[in-house]
Amino acid sequence: MNSFLLRALAAFAFCSPALPMSAQTPAAATTATAAFRFPPADLMSIGAYYYPEAWPADQWARDMANMKKLGLEFVHMGEFAWAFMEPTEGQFDFAWLDRAIALAAAEGLKVVLCTPTPTPPIWLTEKNPEVFMLDAAGRRQQHGTRQHACWSVATYRDYVGKIVRELGRRYGQDARVWGWQLDNELTHYGKEPCHCGTCQDKFRAWLKTNYADIAALNRDWGTSFWSQVYQRFDQIRLPNPQEFVAQFNPHQMLDAQRWFAAEAADYLRFQTALLREHCGHRQWITTNHIHNFPAVNPALNARDFDVVSWTLYPVHGNANRGPLGFRLGDPSVLTFAGDFMRSLNGQHGIMELQPGQVNWGEVNPQPYPGAVHLWIMRTFATGAKFVCTYRYRQPRSGAELYHYGIVGPDGVTPTNGGEQFAQAARDLVALRQVATPSAPPPPAYAARHAAILYSYDNRWDIDNHKQHKAWDTYEHLLKYHRALKRVGAPVDVITEEKDFAAYPFLIAPAYQLLDAALVARWKTYAAAGGHLILTCRTGQKDRRGHLWEAAWAAPIHELIGASIRFYDTLPAPNVAHVKAAQGSAEPHAWSTWGEVLQPIHSLTLAATGSRERERVEVLATYTDQYYAGDIAAITRPLGRGSVTYIGVDSDTGSLEAQLVREVYVRAKVATENLPEGFLVDWRDGLWIATNQTDQPQPAPIPAGAKLLLGRREVPIAGVTVWQ
Repeated sequence: MNSFLLRALAAFAFCSPALPMSAQTPAAATTATAAFRFPPADLMSIGAYYYPEAWPADQWARDMANMKKLGLEFVHMGEFAWAFMEPTEGQFDFAWLDRAIALAAAEGLKVVLCTPTPTPPIWLTEKNPEVFMLDAAGRRQQHGTRQHACWSVATYRDYVGKIVRELGRRYGQDARVWGWQLDNELTHYGKEPCHCGTCQDKFRAWLKTNYADIAALNRDWGTSFWSQVYQRFDQIRLPNPQEFVAQFNPHQMLDAQRWFAAEAADYLRFQTALLREHCGHRQWITTNHIHNFPAVNPALNARDFDVVSWTLYPVHGNANRGPLGFRLGDPSVLTFAGDFMRSLNGQHGIMELQPGQVNWGEVNPQPYPGAVHLWIMRTFATGAKFVCTYRYRQPRSGAELYHYGIVGPDGVTPTNGGEQFAQAARDLVALRQVATPSAPPPPAYAARHAAILYSYDNRWDIDNHKQHKAWDTYEHLLKYHRALKRVGAPVDVITEEKDFAAYPFLIAPAYQLLDAALVARWKTYAAAGGHLILTCRTGQKDRRGHLWEAAWAAPIHELIGASIRFYDTLPAPNVAHVKAAQGSAEPHAWSTWGEVLQPIHSLTLAATGSRERERVEVLATYTDQYYAGDIAAITRPLGRGSVTYIGVDSDTGSLEAQLVREVYVRAKVATENLPEGFLVDWRDGLWIATNQTDQPQPAPIPAGAKLLLGRREVPIAGVTVWQ
């Protein structure tokens, strides 16, 4: 009997009958069952998408056997197959899927099944055209694509409920099925939100739930401006920029974004509950988030899912960073996404990882030789439990026929990416023999542990009112993530629900919306010994998106030891400069946002009850413009810790990297000095280095360490592992 079947039988023996949902929380279930779903000794599993419905049935056995030969351990099926599962209304056909599952199991491949809800069949949409989403221009979408149905429409949810229940009844107790993916990349691909009548009604209902009455809404939306006052909730519509002559109301837009994310989360929760009725917690459940899609907030479903999964396509024509970025991808994007997804509930994986060229970019270059292998091992370094590639075979027809698979359209010949997936599978088998999953992180590495505080509300609110067309909230976050990785820090990207005290260092980049409670938590954190870094655009507004009836960003003045006199932005081609007080003498260019700070020289430290004088230190000053010599960044002690405020967004992130390192130096914490794009992480007793720069890089391997994979000088797109 193969190892998968043995583990599956053990899982059934281990599980007691599933508790009612009211008695068993998802979080508790995740803790209790993670060990047998994702055995620590397995480290990470590798799999691929496969579409049996798209290929002759007499090729399926060969394809499954070849997947096994490549070292794959699971196969992913079904997310676009509704027309085959339910060819006519109420008539279900799973015989073909039964056969595909049996062939996979015969090769020892675990199966991830999907709910097919992003692609309703033609009989459904023809009978019920109201399920098509309505775009901002008032156009109904048409059959022939995906994610074109509105998941808020009751009719559509009824049909979704039927197919999900049928799948759950048939496969919820099937030992061959490892887990489930709900839907696929829940979005409308840039056309969200849907503007149909159902969505309008649901938005109004959400507003009624969140506001005591229409007067409260008018107050929070500031509708006295431009005579926008509403008399009744039924007068309100989802904001539609295509119908606005002038600027939209940013408070209305923020609430619409909150509603859309909540509605998407509810739809996923709806499907999860249906599957749980049949599989309990014997099989894991996830969905496939787009790694940086701002409209759907993965944190809202963190407790609903057993594992958080996401997609990543690093190379699709965007320049990224560095001369080879268009072939290697942005070094920080994969790691930031992994650090965020992992931190949501402790379990994460990539459900779609690029295998080679794609078809949907404006330009579709070949990845650099070895890049696919690097991405897989970088995924491993973030703590992922699995990585899956989209797709096994390159299709011969359809919208994605130019999209690489790990084998070509002949189903036999591995692509360059396929060979790299096979190499990664062999590497993992080798690493399983020497890894120590229970080993604690080395003390010097743990001492550098940092968290980045990330809020979708903040991102939405800033992006609704950027004040500079080139301002990029996500890129601002990445600048600080890059800075942390350059000092060799392990990083979690967390939400406010997490315990700040778990991290020696905490960065809240551009944390625009806050309240007194959060400021108090920050004070307590620093006073207890934490090192807090706040950045420009922090504390400007309350949670409603209102400016304070006080000085600019007044709630954080005492905390940071300074007031903010004003901010500036510069139109191209104008560029200004800022210089750090310590370290490199080279000035740093900036243009999108710069704040001029005024230190408070007598501070009452509320967190400690003490009084300190002249303790605010200048970290950086402006070198030009009419405020040359004024202050751009400061730091101050607070209790046993410190608070640093960086009031400028540098163009390349060079200032951020220098000042983050300065915070570590002042905290007397030893750091690495890694080039940007050369990432080093620790996991399961292993050190993993990946090189996404344009030059070979020496790995920081100490004398006496054992080299397990790669070379001491890591080549471009190379991977080195040691212990």
